[in-house]
Amino acid sequence: MTAFIFEPINWSPFLGAGEPDLPRLVRAAANAGFSLISFDTSLLDAFRAKGGTLAELRRIVEDAGLSVPAVHSIAIGDDVAAAREAALPLAEAANAFGARFVHVGGTAPLGPALIDATIAAARVCAEANAVLAVEFLPFLPIASIADARAMIASPEARGSGLVVDSWHFFHGPDDWPELEAIRADEIAYVQFDDHPPLAGSDLLEETTTRRVLPGRGVFDLDRFAKTLTASGFAGPVGLEHLSAADRARPVEDVARELLEASRRYWPS
Repeated sequence: MTAFIFEPINWSPFLGAGEPDLPRLVRAAANAGFSLISFDTSLLDAFRAKGGTLAELRRIVEDAGLSVPAVHSIAIGDDVAAAREAALPLAEAANAFGARFVHVGGTAPLGPALIDATIAAARVCAEANAVLAVEFLPFLPIASIADARAMIASPEARGSGLVVDSWHFFHGPDDWPELEAIRADEIAYVQFDDHPPLAGSDLLEETTTRRVLPGRGVFDLDRFAKTLTASGFAGPVGLEHLSAADRARPVEDVARELLEASRRYWPS
């Protein structure tokens, strides 16, 4: 049975959502039927700014019957010291929640400098019993499956995996043969989302404001999900719904609709 992650970054200060109510987000996920939830840095910072602690948030999550598989994100560039510094708070969070993955993206071209910075971040996370989950994004230097794979190919990043996001696959440089070539053991987790036809050329604006529920956009999500399950992938699927319109709606309604729309694509 597929385990779905509620990814509430849509209601995070990172996207200008204002002051978040994390206990409400957790309750919304649990009541909708999710078993997993993730948190981004901005949500965690906002919770702690109000006097909360990671230990307190873990209790809230566990009391709701949920667990946290991943925290995010680190932008890894070509600066080793900066990568190490950026990894520290997320490694702390991963340790506090017992999360396996720290989500990262590559903001420098693939090369020795990026690899060294990735190794530095991986070593910090390893001390918290976590590994990296690297996402390829079409508007960043690490935009392809091959580059994401190479970014974590070093022995120091052993155990790390790929984040395969449907949005970034359908708008990125890869095609079906590249997706079909991914091995199940390479995948940390999947992010699943849909989108209408692009309204402009600003991919960052599109991806953070105009996503729609699975099945309401133009992505071939049936083939996407079947391709990954055919590889043997049976890991968690994150529902990362970034929508300006749905930010203004009750999170409880959106969480329920997301799960209902996504379940038909994945093994139950």
